Amino acid sequence: MRSIKVGNDSGGRDAINRLIQAYNFNSRQQLCDHLGVSKSTMANRYLRDSFPAEWVIQCALETGLSLRWLTTGQGDKHGAPGQENSFDSVTPTQVRSLSEVVAPELDKASLIGGSLVEHGKVILDSSLIPHDLNNPILIHADNDAYLIDRAITPPVNGVWLVDIDGIKSIVKLARIPGNRLVVHQGESSFECAIDDIEVLGRAVKVIKSV
Repeated sequence: MRSIKVGNDSGGRDAINRLIQAYNFNSRQQLCDHLGVSKSTMANRYLRDSFPAEWVIQCALETGLSLRWLTTGQGDKHGAPGQENSFDSVTPTQVRSLSEVVAPELDKASLIGGSLVEHGKVILDSSLIPHDLNNPILIHADNDAYLIDRAITPPVNGVWLVDIDGIKSIVKLARIPGNRLVVHQGESSFECAIDDIEVLGRAVKVIKSV
């Protein structure tokens, strides 16, 4: 087994320089801003050559670069040969913060009397969120919570957030020939043209109360 030695007072400067390179930053100040640490904290680590283990791990999670390269400078920074994961063209604005990777913030709202009432933000574990979700909102309705992707609007079979004559609700839609829909609301249902209702987003996950 290969042994890689790092210590509290060794390897810090080189590791910090690699972090700057990994994020495509131009200065330690940019790294401070991204990590949310003070300039004095960064300067102290740099001058003492203290190894920034937590920053290295965060960078590896956010950029996908090799932990071995970030730690020691050895090997290919993009990982194993042939791995399709190049970050040469990544800009600082494209790098996702660790909070977004592990527990992203989503818009939160409730359906009250046919209106969508916003309640700020909610944090969900990333394992509960589909990776291809584009414009999410968590909506509470009838004691359940619906994770809605507002970027999905062409109606297909499924559970949807819709606006019917100015009244918002979560319904089950079934598409039928002739560009028509069957709308199921609780125990009732009706048929209409696609243009008769406004589709606001599709439910990709439902969290039910028991």
